[in-house]
Amino acid sequence: MAKKIAILGLGNMGGAIAKGLRCASDVELYGFDVDEAKVRAEGVAFVKPENWFDPAKPEFAFDAVVIAVKPQYLEECLRVFRHTGRKNNALWMSVVAGVQIGKLKSLLSLDSKICRVMPNTPALIGQGASAFSLSESCNESDSHLSRQILDSLGPTTINVPEKQLDAVTGLSGSGPAYVYLFIEALIEAGVTAGLPYDTARELAVQTVIGSAALVKESGEAPAVLKSRVTSPGGTTARGLLELERGAFKATVINAVEAAFKRSVELGS
Repeated sequence: MAKKIAILGLGNMGGAIAKGLRCASDVELYGFDVDEAKVRAEGVAFVKPENWFDPAKPEFAFDAVVIAVKPQYLEECLRVFRHTGRKNNALWMSVVAGVQIGKLKSLLSLDSKICRVMPNTPALIGQGASAFSLSESCNESDSHLSRQILDSLGPTTINVPEKQLDAVTGLSGSGPAYVYLFIEALIEAGVTAGLPYDTARELAVQTVIGSAALVKESGEAPAVLKSRVTSPGGTTARGLLELERGAFKATVINAVEAAFKRSVELGS
């Protein structure tokens, strides 16, 4: 039987989830957004708030409700829709940044089945990395459904204790921005060295893509792969020396730690 999944909020992340799930043969998608056109544009069946739980319409008995609204609209949204999940024993999946499971319980009910998710922006093209945590009310079936939904966002889905989600935020949640900054620096360096911008951009982007793919597919430690590029007294050794002088590795570690601490602050 097809799983019935509803999405609240069809912005970037809600839209990415809808796009990924549209390809699944065993999923029926429904959604709500204040801009009805967004729902229609994603090929999702629009459902008016007053029809989300109607005993005469069993088609609206959802297996999961994805909460993808902006944080400032969360409480108002759940006041309208919480009865749907409560009566249907639905799994509530939240991608709302910084909102802990305890807070979601207070807005829904203490025994609600909740999955809190930290995705990242590459999910917009099906290349995301997502980590999720489940409330104690969830069972193995809820874990499977969570993975089914999140696998539509990309190849990496990891179940972690909720206390680790702030670290996930600092690493993979904020991480794309660090990578973009690095790519930007590579491009500018190439231009400074005399390359046309388009050439520098193409080489920089593929260098990052190819290097990351080699780490993933080889299974080897980055340090081992780095050593294979570095000849004694060669060009790479000289470049790495400059990165060490600039405390490159320490700066990246500090950036992840700062983002982690800020995530903790926002969630407290």
